[in-house]
This record gives sequence, C-alpha cells and structure tokens, in this order.
Amino acid sequence: MPNKCPINGKDEKTMTKLTPQQQINLTSGHDFWTTESVPGIPSIRFSDGPHGLRFQDAAADHLGLNASVPATAFPTASAAANTWDPELLRAMGAAIGEEARRYNIDVVLGPGINVKRSPLGGRNFEYFSEDLLLAGAMGAAWIRGLQSTGTGASLKHFAGNSQERDRLRYDALIDPVTLHEVYLEAFRLAVTQAQPETVMTAYNQVNGHFMSDHRYLIDTVLRQQWGFKGAVVTDWGGLNDKVAAINAGTDIEMPSSNHIFDAEANRALAQGQLQQDRLDATTTRISALANRQRPAGTTDPEAMMAAHHALAQRIEEHAAVLLQNRDDALPLNPDDSLLLVGDLAEHTRYQGAGSSHINATPTSILAGLDEQHHAYNFVRGYELGSEQHDAQLVAAATEAAMDATTTVVVAGLPSTAESEGFDRENLNLPDNQNALIAALAPVTQRLIVVLVGGAPVSMPWADKVDGIIQLYLGGEAVGTAASRILFGDVNPSGKLAETYPLHAADVPAAPYFSQPDALAIPYAESLYVGYRYYDKAQVPVAFPFGFGLSYTNFTLNHGTIDATSATDDALDRTVTITVANQGERRGAETVQIYVGQADQAQLAPVKALAAFKKVWLEPHEEDTLTIDIPARAFMRWDENHQTFRAVPGDWRVFVGTSSTDIVADFTVTVDAPAWVQPDVPAWYRQPQGHATVADFTALSGMTVTPTHPEHRGEHTRMSTPRTLGRHSRVARKVADVVLQQLIKNDNAAPGSPEERFFILSVLDSPIIRLAQQSGGALKLWQVDALVWLANRRILHRRED
Repeated sequence: MPNKCPINGKDEKTMTKLTPQQQINLTSGHDFWTTESVPGIPSIRFSDGPHGLRFQDAAADHLGLNASVPATAFPTASAAANTWDPELLRAMGAAIGEEARRYNIDVVLGPGINVKRSPLGGRNFEYFSEDLLLAGAMGAAWIRGLQSTGTGASLKHFAGNSQERDRLRYDALIDPVTLHEVYLEAFRLAVTQAQPETVMTAYNQVNGHFMSDHRYLIDTVLRQQWGFKGAVVTDWGGLNDKVAAINAGTDIEMPSSNHIFDAEANRALAQGQLQQDRLDATTTRISALANRQRPAGTTDPEAMMAAHHALAQRIEEHAAVLLQNRDDALPLNPDDSLLLVGDLAEHTRYQGAGSSHINATPTSILAGLDEQHHAYNFVRGYELGSEQHDAQLVAAATEAAMDATTTVVVAGLPSTAESEGFDRENLNLPDNQNALIAALAPVTQRLIVVLVGGAPVSMPWADKVDGIIQLYLGGEAVGTAASRILFGDVNPSGKLAETYPLHAADVPAAPYFSQPDALAIPYAESLYVGYRYYDKAQVPVAFPFGFGLSYTNFTLNHGTIDATSATDDALDRTVTITVANQGERRGAETVQIYVGQADQAQLAPVKALAAFKKVWLEPHEEDTLTIDIPARAFMRWDENHQTFRAVPGDWRVFVGTSSTDIVADFTVTVDAPAWVQPDVPAWYRQPQGHATVADFTALSGMTVTPTHPEHRGEHTRMSTPRTLGRHSRVARKVADVVLQQLIKNDNAAPGSPEERFFILSVLDSPIIRLAQQSGGALKLWQVDALVWLANRRILHRRED
C-alpha cells in the first residue's frame, strides 16, 4: 500500500488522504497563475504586484502585455520608500488587497524588498532601499495592509537577488556576516513582523546553491530561526531540482511545467532520496494556504477605484523628494509665466517595465497642470527614447525660455533604460536631455528640473539650475501630485531611500556588478553597501541617504538618551528630541537614528539606520519625539553560534535628518560577554577604492572561479540557447522561432523594453528554464536532444 498523507487537520477517520503521486502533483502549477488541485485542496490563484494588481483573466504572459484587468498603479517601491511612512505603505497594501479580492485572487506577488547593491540594478524601481531596516519596515507594513483584506502576500525575491544579468544562473558569493546583517535582515524583519502567507525564492544561487534548493536559508534560517509558518513558492521558472527543493522546504513550483520533473521525484521518493516527511510537510502547508477562508470583494468597484486613485496621489505627494531649492525658487508663483519643456511632461512615466506592468489610467504632468487650472506654454525639447540631439527642438525651447519667468524641464530615464531582465549601463540621463538643460540654463530667469525615473541619475548640470524635484515613478496620479508640489499646494516631505553617487565608479560593487560572462559574483564590498561604504570610505556623494528638503525649515534640539549604558539582557534604548517648524508652511521632518560601534578598526559601518520617525508640524509648531532603538542595533552576527549577539564596548548613537546631517551624538557602553570577532583584511577595516577578489577570498574563504566559455561536449540543461547556438543550427533555429512567437503573441514593439526583455530571456535563460515556463510546449526530451545536438562533434561549428 502506498503511503498516504493526512491533510486539512481533520480527524484521521474522516480526513482526506492523498497518494504520494498526488502529493508530488500538488507541488506544481496548473497553468501560469494557478496551482494544481486535488480533492480537499483547491487551486491557489496568484497575481502579480507589487505596486498594483496585474491580473490577467484571459491569456497570461509574464510581462503583462496581454490584457490585464484595470487596476490602480501606485508609486513604485523606489518612490514609496521615500515617504518613510509605513502607514502609507500599509494603506497601499490594503488597497491592492481590496482589488485582489474583487477578482478572487488568493496571493499577490509582492513586496520586493531586496537591498539595492548598486543603483544600476534594472529592477531597482521594484525595491525599496539600499538600507535593510527601511526596506524591512516598508515591506512589513505593505504585507500587514494586504493581508488585512484576506489576500496573501508573497515576499520576494529571497535572497541575494541583486542584478538582472544572468539572473537565472549567477551565484551570489556573500560572506556570512554580510549575508545575515544586510541581505537577509530586511526579509527577517518582514517575516517576523508581518508573517507573509508565502515567500518567493529568487532565481539565483547563493554561495553555490540555487535558492529553490537552499536548505540552510529556507529551512534553517527562514523556518527555524525566523519562525516562518507559510509556504515557499519559486519565482516563475525558478525551480532548479524538484527533489532537492522539497527536501529544502520549497513547496510550490510555478508556473506549470507540465510536471516535467514529477517522474524524477516519484523515483526519488521510492528510493528514499525524497524524504516522505518533507513531502508531507509541503502538502500540509499547501493545504493550509489553499483552504484559507477569504472574504468576498467589494460590491462598489467604482467607489473603491476612486478612493485608491486618491491614495496613489497622496503617496506620491509624500514621496517626491526636493533635492535642490536655491533662493526659494520653489514653490512656483501662479502669476509668473511658466514654460514646460520635455517629452516626459506629456508622456510621463509612472511605472516600471516588466512583469509588474499595470493596466491603469495615468495622469501626465501636463494633464495635472490642466486639472489644477495652471497656465503654461509647452515645447517638446527632446524626443523620449532617443539620445540624438535635435537642434531644432532645442532652439525652440531656448527661444521660448527667454520669454518665461520660470522654465520647468521634465527629464528622466526612458523605459528602455530600466526594466526587468537587464541592468542599466551607467547613471546618465540621455545625452539630448543633458544638452537641453545646459542650453536652457543661461537664457531663462529660473530653471527647475523635475526628474522622472525609478533610480538615481547623475546631474552634471546641478550647479546651473535653481531647483530639482525627484518624482521617481509616481503611479497613475503622478501628474496631479507634481502640479500640486510645484505650486505649493503640497509641501514635499520625501527623503531619499538610497544614496546618489557622483559617479558610477564610486559604487563599491562596481567592478563585480552585472559583468558580462561572469556567473560567480563576489560581493567583495561585503557589508559596505550604499551609505555604509560612502561614510566609512569618506567618498563624497551627490545626495546622501535620507536627504530631502522642504518648503519650510526645521530645527532639532534638546536631544537626550535614556541611559548611556546597556546590558546584554536590556540593550534597547530610547532617544528623545524636539522638532520645531520654524517656517510659515505645514511640513514634515523625518528624524533618523543611526548606531555604530566606536571601534572602527574592524568590519563595521560607521553608522547604520536603527530607527526613524516622521512628524508633521504646523507653522511654528514643535513636538518632542520619543524614538525607541531596538536591541538588535547593538548586536552583530555570530556565525559560529548562528545567532545575533550583543557586542561589548562603546557604541555611538547618532541623531539627524540624513546619514550625513547629524545634530546629536551619544555614546552607549554595552556590558555583555566578551567574544572575539574574526580578524579581517585591511580593506574591510578601512575601505578605500574597491576591494579585490583576493581581499574577498581572505575575508570569506570562498574562491571565485572565473566563468569560461562552454565548449562542445560541455553543454548541459543549464546551457543557454545563445551558447547552444554556437554549436548547433537546430538550437539557433528553435530559439529564433520561440523568440518571434513571443514577440508576435505579446505585440512587443521594436526597440521596446519588452522586446529587449524577450530577446534576453530567450537567448540567455538556461534551456531547461524555458521548458519550465513553456507549459509543456518544450518537453524534457527535447531539451536533452538540443543539448545532445550541440555537444556532437560531427556538426559544423558556427564561427560568427
């Protein structure tokens, strides 16, 4: 008799029972968005997020180019994080959850909380911050909001997912301290504070193991150390080894691969390689998720969508960051003549490209000005999506600017510059936009630049303009929000959730980030990510982490700390400080608390964000804030004992309004059992420039193996069509047919980010991963045949 697994928590005499084959079948997707079902366990329906619902009730595709239902497009994570307001993120999550309930969606794929290792990450617009505490706080709030509606969250992408290039193959090599203190900590905060119903594994490897198979990170860390109770789901097409994945604690493979790995799993179960108790635990978790009772959706969708549009506008109004405001050039005077310049003013980007693309009704900046009844002239100035300098467009703009009191240039990144599937190549705006701003600066009385895009950009013209506002990708109401900010109906209160470096080469990860033909990626900079590096290495930046101006002025005074000593069992401390609004406008200030070890001759940042609080004040109002510093701020990761523990000695507590604007500084002496932290190479005690691979190996003990081109006879299922095609005309032909069919089916425009995504996804994805996402169209025997053909020596080798 086959083993049978009890489910649903019913009495053993009445409970539904499954055969092992049914259990294995249950771990796979049924189609692109739903899981398999068996008697007693219904199908689970997923939908994309995370800054709005992307639900396709007809034909499904990964990028959302096929019709998806109308939904609210909220500001993307890179924008929303600048609010430093978890309550707004909770409200966003709740709104997305309400829209999900309307379509009976069980789980929304989000939030994404990966720490931004480099500002050039192509998918950075979907992530909150370079700081783990801020990312974790925002992600936890979003999850709490979403799940308050009865919709489950899928926290992603766990873990070490920092680049788009070769995202299905690369191996993130991360030393243990950095792994736990930086790249896992945001996930820990979200899991322990919000308990998402699911966690999604990343495509990549971490320290030699694909995340879907990573037993240490999934079972030991996620489930045992953090107490995660939910189900683990692969990213779409991200299952590496079904047997290893189930043994590691991964529960669901998505999407449907037409069960191409089930036969292997059944054999492994019979031979004892797949553990029955692990399969039983997986079945129990899937059953719990599938049988969760969820409330019905709204009966008044029009009112719901109107309320959500207003919320999207409010979030963007709190997210926009005022980076520069010389001589109070902003807000604008409605009586002054205004010239608006830039293709992005008319075609304002409001969301990123890729699988999070939402079917929304956006408001451009021009439409926002019209809606608010502001008079303006408009000239295009440049063509969006082009780098070419158009002398005629620039001449028209400069001529019009001579007659205007204020010229506002709307500049930013085109969608072709940042998207899922590929990383940015540099920090630059398109050349024609930089040239336009430089041409306008000498001829206009007042020049304001409004930036649109999902990530930092360099600003070579910053000293020539009067004001800079960064909108990021501000959601469907970005135009209305921009108009209200420009004219002072709203006082900007956003603070940067990431550092703006002066040069891409200044980024500590630069030599190792998104490099061609490199699959072993050393995180050689260790825990010196973002401001943690710039502070310690004393590298100047354009705008620091946590920075943002206001139309009013604030002072912080009378800072105190409740005690200057702490013990191992009472580490948490409390800071009190008075914030005063000295100006004539209502506004908000965000008080930021940083903590760092006084002894800096070790692997340790000068300071790391430990707590924050945002406060709104009326003109000339003041408020005394009490901000708690958690015990974790005075702890470090102890790899030998697999835990965080207090570090004895002096710690510094900094109070300020950014990572560099510090107004108070306290010392706390921690009394705790002594423990010797490992000695580290000199670069990590005082970083200068970039760490070398030799530095990283000395720190971590890991060897970085260079990636060599695959030769005939070395191809495997993990080889890409691009690589196979060098040795097989059949593989080239198959890849071309698949690519053209995808482009045709999804109407991807030539030169669009969607077309580029498809090209890279087909040519640079392992052939087995393409089969996993084909729904059975590309079968396992066909994958093996393509590999065999490329490995055969009798075929003529392609030379080009």
